[in-house]
Amino acid sequence: MATQSYAQIQSQIAELAAQAEKLKAEEIAGVVARIKQDIATYGLSAQDLFGRKSFGARTKARATVVAGAAKYADGKGGVYGGRGPHPKWLREALAAGKKLEDFLFGGAKADAAAEPARKAAAKKGKAAPGRKPGRQVKSAR
Repeated sequence: MATQSYAQIQSQIAELAAQAEKLKAEEIAGVVARIKQDIATYGLSAQDLFGRKSFGARTKARATVVAGAAKYADGKGGVYGGRGPHPKWLREALAAGKKLEDFLFGGAKADAAAEPARKAAAKKGKAAPGRKPGRQVKSAR
């Protein structure tokens, strides 16, 4: 067995990786073609394949909006409830110069506009506009 250098072996690894990716892409194309043919032949639906009527980001977004959990949406299926880390679509939009308020929807816009007045009223000990006064808890002293 001839001695090879580290660089030669790394070069061979890179060539083999490229060959493997090419073969994988060809095999995937064949698998997808066979699946599409079987779907057409047997008239299969998404429910047959995945056990539910519909799937995808848009359906998930609509379900979240209907449930009232989402506060922000991009109009393309991306939603964010306002808690936890921002999703990728929102981080990218904010990095591009958009403002978080640009993505408010539904009643969230009115709530956000009224928030400064609510905070000011709360500092003065008054009921915030649009809200019922809450029960005040006395300290346990």
